[in-house]
Amino acid sequence: MARFPMFPALLALHVLSVVAWVGGMGFVTTVVLPALARLPAADRIPAFLEIERRFGFQARIWVLVAGATGGAMLARLPLLALVGTSHGLWVDGMIAFWAFFMVLLFVLEPLFLHRRLRERGARDGEATRRLLLRGHMVLLAIAILVVVGAVLGAQGVS
Repeated sequence: MARFPMFPALLALHVLSVVAWVGGMGFVTTVVLPALARLPAADRIPAFLEIERRFGFQARIWVLVAGATGGAMLARLPLLALVGTSHGLWVDGMIAFWAFFMVLLFVLEPLFLHRRLRERGARDGEATRRLLLRGHMVLLAIAILVVVGAVLGAQGVS
């Protein structure tokens, strides 16, 4: 029996997790948050939090999968030597973006962000929706830069 090709499987699962994670982030940013403007202002943040609760569960899984597969690939490839160098900015970007989302999804959101959004949204649903939209736009732009940088870096472009 042929040996299972571990690295291609890790890479495929890693790419799938990033596509689902960043694609979902793109959907929330470009579709969900703008569509919430059609709801009454008082309903906007509660609706967002319900949608985010459902997507947040999936995002947590995809972020964990991206971290596990990325870590496994780092262990199998000579990429650790690139970390912290000008040629490894793409690796640094992936690690930093992943670490930020680990903290955001597993620490900040459950401990206080959702509560603060609920409170702020009750006072001014539209201003809170606009703030969320701006924040999501920044995160999506960074995600796109990281993905493009990672693809280029993995192909030897530094």
